[in-house]
Amino acid sequence: MLFSPIPREASRVRRYVRGCVVASTAADRLPLDEAELVVTEMFSNAVTHARHAGVPLMVVVQERGTLLRLEVHDPDPFMGARSRPTELALSGRGLLLIATLSRSWGVLPSAGGKAVYCEMAPHTA
Repeated sequence: MLFSPIPREASRVRRYVRGCVVASTAADRLPLDEAELVVTEMFSNAVTHARHAGVPLMVVVQERGTLLRLEVHDPDPFMGARSRPTELALSGRGLLLIATLSRSWGVLPSAGGKAVYCEMAPHTA
């Protein structure tokens, strides 16, 4: 689904992800709250750091076996670089959050830009 690259769209992105997860056949096992947090961070990073020139960002939600895969596509081919925030920094911990809550994550080139993705494991009983 496409979203305008503006900060206030993050709430729509969360609602979209929630709707996809709730409609899933594995809804009771998928990490809904964590997925909303992670996709918000991924979307916010694209809005803030990607050169998108107002081009909509695409958010993809997929079940892959037992995993939940989230993707945010933007038109900027630059793959980015990790930074190490200082203890007092007010930002710069988003990728750490994504890495902590996801089984795996990364950045892949895509047609016309890149895709940031993460895969999240189901909750265990």
